Order: sequence, then structure tokens, then C-alpha cells
Amino acid sequence: MKSPALTALKKVLRENPVPPAAPKAPLAPPPKPEPEVDDATLFAQATRGVQRIEAELPPAPPARPRTDANLLRRRAAAVAEDAPNTPVSDTAALLHAVSPEETLGFARSGVQARVLAKLKQGQPHWQAAVDLHGCTVDAARDAVLALVREARQENLQCVKIVHGKGLQNGQPLLKTCVNGWLRQLPDVLAFVSALPRDGGTGAVYVLLKRRREDTP
Repeated sequence: MKSPALTALKKVLRENPVPPAAPKAPLAPPPKPEPEVDDATLFAQATRGVQRIEAELPPAPPARPRTDANLLRRRAAAVAEDAPNTPVSDTAALLHAVSPEETLGFARSGVQARVLAKLKQGQPHWQAAVDLHGCTVDAARDAVLALVREARQENLQCVKIVHGKGLQNGQPLLKTCVNGWLRQLPDVLAFVSALPRDGGTGAVYVLLKRRREDTP
């Protein structure tokens, strides 16, 4: 025996058929990753259309030249102040900078060339000497002045000063000072670096004035 409900459902399905299901759309492929961009490109993109403004800066002041004289004056002030009541200036002495192995030579106007040539040969032979090794600038100055003063009192013609070639701040300080001091002393007629046997470029022969009454 057929069920009346099942018969009625079949009738409805025949009169209203179910449409076939629509086909599914294909899936879209995943988006491709954007290529990496370096910092320079990003900066260029960010500043696209920006105009550069040129600012006018004031010109830099010209560098002040630093002369050797100024440098030596500052060095002189740092090393030793001019002692009061002395006939020589440390500052002026340090302006005559020399090198450790330099051969020194000086003669006042009027000193004959043959006299200077003999002095370079150790003639006349030195009669008194002082060694400045281990001295400070002040002590060396006092020793040089005392030697010249006593030699003049005894009427000595030639003395020797051993200044050495030791360096202070890259400069043979005592050698430079002796070279400058002797130039300032009016009793000094000439001086030259000594022969190797007497100290070479680490010492000088100093030719002194003689008292007028003893001059032939």
C-alpha cells in the first residue's frame, strides 16, 4: 500500500524539478610578494618633487698663520722666564733654534776671517771651560755668564762651553740657549763648534775681547 504523503512529494518534485548546482568559481592565485626596496630608493620616492634650497653660509675666516717666531716665544715662556737683572734674554736666545748636529758659528763685525778660521782649528787653545750637562736653563745661564765674567777678569782669550745635544720637546734646548746667549754678550767676539776631541757639535770655543791695555 503506497503512502499518500510519498505519492504527493513525488508529484511536487515532478512539477518543480531542482535546478542543477552552479559550478564553483576557480580559486584566485595568492598575490605575489612585492620586491624589497633599498633605503636609497625609499628616500628617493619619499623626496620626489622636493626642491633643494642652497643656503649661503658666511665664508670661514682665514687660518691665522703661526710663525716660527711665535712658536718659539711660547716655548720660551713655557721653559723658562727671563731672569731679572741678567744681560741675556731666554726668549731671544730661543729664536736662534738649532739642530742637535748643527755646527755653530758666529763672528761679530770686524772679526777677521783668518781669526775665525784659527778658532775653528782650536787656536788659541781654550783656557777655561764649563760643562752644562744636567743643568736647568737657569743654572746653565748662570754658569755661562759666570764663565765669561771670570774669564774677562782674568783676561783669558778663549774658553770652552760644553752644552751637549740633549733634546727637550724635540729641541736641543741648552745648545739653542748657548747659541742665543753668546750672541747677546758684547764681550764675545766669536764662537764656533769645537773639534771632535773637545766635544764636537756638543761644545763651542768662545773667543773673548781682551782688555784694551793688554792689547798689543
